[in-house]
Amino acid sequence: TKKANKVAIKRMKQANILLLANKKDEFYEEILKALWGYISDKLNIHLSSLSKDNVEDKLEKYQVSPTLTKEFIELLNDCEFARFAPGNDYQDTMDRIYTKSLNIISQMENSIKH
Repeated sequence: TKKANKVAIKRMKQANILLLANKKDEFYEEILKALWGYISDKLNIHLSSLSKDNVEDKLEKYQVSPTLTKEFIELLNDCEFARFAPGNDYQDTMDRIYTKSLNIISQMENSIKH
């Protein structure tokens, strides 16, 4: 769990490279890996067992605010939707999701106490 943030930041750096290269599919895939990987490592849930429901339950047990939990789940949904949504105006969406991902990982790091 101590390396969760370090690994997530490494993935976010890779996502930023993909963002700058305007590689939409790879960008969203890397963001999702960063988010799911972070929460998996932080909450000690095996990746194969991860679901939005059990993440919500675990975050509640760690007394993470319901607002932050909701934002995290919404971010996962936004990434999944944006990844497959048609359209050409996705650069702003990618920028917003990247920034939001960094903020949420940072907030989670401060909220989850072991």
